[in-house]
Amino acid sequence: MPTPPQAPKTPSEMAADWCVRLHFDDECSDADRIEFLRWYDADPVHAEEYLNMCRVWQVSEQLPPRPAAPVALPVRRRRSGAMLARAAAVLLAVGGAWAAGWSWGVLPGSVRYYMAEQGRRQVQLPDHSEVELNLRTSLLYLGFRDQRQVLLRDGEAYFAVRRDLDKPFVISADNARVRVTGTHFNVWTAEVQTTVTVTEGTVLVSRNDGGEGRNQGAELTAGMQAVVRHGRMLQLGRTDPARALAWRNGKLMLDDISLRDALPQINRYLEVPLQLDASSTAGELRFGGIYDTRDLSQLVKALPRVLPVQLRQGDGVIMISSR
Repeated sequence: MPTPPQAPKTPSEMAADWCVRLHFDDECSDADRIEFLRWYDADPVHAEEYLNMCRVWQVSEQLPPRPAAPVALPVRRRRSGAMLARAAAVLLAVGGAWAAGWSWGVLPGSVRYYMAEQGRRQVQLPDHSEVELNLRTSLLYLGFRDQRQVLLRDGEAYFAVRRDLDKPFVISADNARVRVTGTHFNVWTAEVQTTVTVTEGTVLVSRNDGGEGRNQGAELTAGMQAVVRHGRMLQLGRTDPARALAWRNGKLMLDDISLRDALPQINRYLEVPLQLDASSTAGELRFGGIYDTRDLSQLVKALPRVLPVQLRQGDGVIMISSR
């Protein structure tokens, strides 16, 4: 009886295979790499699945160790070191060890990486939550057995989280930790500051760094905003959410803000970023206005007209100093 043909591998399975061959197989040849590039370029889905699979390895190194429980592995005859490494890696990525880690709650059952490079991007997470990413924003989603985790660094995103009381949704940002079960809110985060604005439901915000008030947390409801800065106490207040969400309509709304605090928001939209001269006091100058994010170069040109500052070209930046 003829052997039935094998079903073709899914993109995820192919991505796992290529990840192992390229990074663990000492016998991977130049011809193999050329074949990989053909597969990678053939479909955007291939590229996304491969990047997701590679990030699994990076994520797994950051997770807490799993309980010391033995995992039964089949006994096989010894083969080359490369083949054994490949078999062990595949087992860890898609086999019994990974499933066991998920059941213990120390490994994610799903890992997804999303990137918005040149413009805003709408994505649906594996838990069916909806997220809109601002440009130059990346997001890593980890679906654990008992919670949903998101890593967000130096970016901005609007979340519509699907309600699940048994699996809270936790965001780790640059300076803050956000925990919800299901609601709508905006997160803007950079190294200097994280701002959380709630449009619907309830959000718990806490510090995730050291310093004064490191254990401080607050519950926000619709219309509230929390500002978290490194080494400072949590700042709470009421705000018009439309201001924080203006970026979804291609606008940047600045309301009597210091130039120092405005620069991280402005620079997200600039090819050549602005930078304050270290010896200048211009950072404390305040201004406001509504600007089109598609052409913030007009804002840059207008700065010397609305503030007593001067601009000069630096090494890959535009320096701002007092006039």
